[in-house]
Order: sequence, then structure tokens, then C-alpha cells
Amino acid sequence: MIYVGIILLCIILAGAGYFFGYRSKGLMRIKYLLDVKARFAKESEGAKRLLVGGSDVLYSFDTDAISAKTKMRTVNFGLNVGLGMGFLLDVARKHAKPGDEIVLCLAYSLYFKPSYDIFAYEYYRMFQKRELRRFSLKQQAYYLLGNLKLNLEYKQKQFDLAKSGAYIHVQGSDFAEQKNKPLVFPDAFGSTAATKDLERFCEECAANDIKVYVTYPSTLYFEEYKTSAYIWQLRDYLLANYDVIGEPWDYMVPREQIFNSVYHVNEQGQAQRTERLLEEIEEQEERSDARAL
Repeated sequence: MIYVGIILLCIILAGAGYFFGYRSKGLMRIKYLLDVKARFAKESEGAKRLLVGGSDVLYSFDTDAISAKTKMRTVNFGLNVGLGMGFLLDVARKHAKPGDEIVLCLAYSLYFKPSYDIFAYEYYRMFQKRELRRFSLKQQAYYLLGNLKLNLEYKQKQFDLAKSGAYIHVQGSDFAEQKNKPLVFPDAFGSTAATKDLERFCEECAANDIKVYVTYPSTLYFEEYKTSAYIWQLRDYLLANYDVIGEPWDYMVPREQIFNSVYHVNEQGQAQRTERLLEEIEEQEERSDARAL
């Protein structure tokens, strides 16, 4: 019996040590990226543009080039889809000020996954434990174990990081064949905690003179996306409620533009998406000027 007690005590102590002391390499990387982006945003003297989303944003947009060509400081706030919609919007909320412009480039799963997801839990565990109140005890146990597994499997990839927070010079492809399959969507689009957070965020921005646009992520093209009920219903929802840039299939790319995930483009894909966004920004400005006349 005493041995059982010792084993239980060891398990409890190990769990407490992990909870209070373990630093996930993946989350330390996210924290580093966030700090780089935040510093660049803070240095802005005038209005700035924030590109906000998951890691697809990190790969898709050369924000140094966008800053140079538009003469407006543009910050790549691409982080990780596993943080959830709410976390990513909180980041934008923290760093935007009146007169700024935000482009939300949101991975499809952000609309239907939990608004504060598995990596948000791990971030709060490491840096802001008071925010763990967002999760039920059941969710905390689930995310704690889920992150433990992911931390054991984590392998850090290093890329050149632009001063504005974008990955650059991502060449070639490291795309595993088992990843070459379509994303899985719900049967139908519907209101979620994440979409409600998005609606509140856009209302706040409108009240604070912050312009918000919503666009779609760059992702590997599959024929079935053209007939996906979920994508069509998401499109209709966005068009009815937000200023939308482009169509979903405008940013679906061939395999030669993919690096290591269906959401991660390489240098070739980044160049095309960046150039397209520059054209779209110019078109938006022309429409705004026309409305002002």
C-alpha cells in the first residue's frame, strides 16, 4: 500500500512540475514570434496595417515588401491556427489603434474550432495562468494531455524571419504524401463561439475607427472544394457581414507552391499571394476614393 502511495505522490509531483515549470518549445517559438511582431507594430509612428491569422499568414505574405510598396507599415501577425480565433483576435485588439487597418486572413477551421483552442491553453499555462479560467476543468485536463503529447513530438523548423514578422526565403517543398488530402469541414456552416467573437471584434473596431477586411487563406487546391457546402455557406456569411477581399478559390494553389502543409506556401506561393494582396489593396483604396467623391 505504501508503494502505491509513493507512486501516486510521484505522479502528482511530476504533474505539478510540468504544469508550473515546463516550457514547451513550440509555445516558446510562438511567444518569440509574437514578441518580434509586437515590437515592429509598436515602432509604427502613423497608421499601420495588421495581417492577422494562423501560420498560413506567416508563410503567405511578405509584409516587408507590402510595407515598402504601400508606404504603410504592415505587420505579419500570423501565428498558429491552434491558438484559436479568440486568441488571434485578442492579439489584434491589443496592437491596433484608431486609424489602423486589419486584414483577417482566417484558416477555415478557425470558424468552427473552439475560439480558444489547444495552444491558447498552453500559452496561458506558461505565461498567463489567470486566463485558464476560460476553460472548464474537463477542457483543461484534455488540453494538458494533448499538449504533453504534442510537446513530445515537436520538431522545431527554422526559417528566415523578416523584421515585420513574416517567414521569407522558404524554398522548394517538404510536403509529405500523407498530408496530400483535402481539409475536412462540417456538413454545414453555423454560428459558433468563434464567429460570435469575430462579430464582436469587428463591432469594436468599427467603433474605434479601425478598418477591418476579411479574406481567405492560401491552401492547396482540391477539386471537391468547388462543391463544398461549407465553403459556399461560409462565403455567403462573410459577404453578408464583412468587407471581404476575394473568393475562396482565388487563393487555392497548385502543389508546386506548397511547402510543408496544405496551408503553408513556399517562396513562389508567397510571391504570388503578396502581389495579389498589393493589387487588392490598390483596388480597395480606389473604391474608397470613389465613394469619397
